[in-house]
Amino acid sequence: MQPAVEITKCGDRNFNSYVGIGDGTWRYAREGLASVAQCLQDAASALGHEFSYATVSVDSIVIGNYPVAVMEHRAVEVADELQVKLSNRRGRSCPT
Repeated sequence: MQPAVEITKCGDRNFNSYVGIGDGTWRYAREGLASVAQCLQDAASALGHEFSYATVSVDSIVIGNYPVAVMEHRAVEVADELQVKLSNRRGRSCPT
């Protein structure tokens, strides 16, 4: 059972993060965080050392699986990677 982390943008400068564990319901939520990196750190802290990896989604788009320890300790780099991957996925889904 692998946990899922959903990050959503709420307004211009606020983000919400939700953590679920396998059954489709959210077990932990934190709203009003200032950045994607803060969402990653907060979600990783909520998951603790019990889980090795988490599936990360941004605005309901699954981006990939990330080590929880990396989400916590290298949150800025992971956040940058998530934004690039999200931009690439959104770019592919638009007709040209």
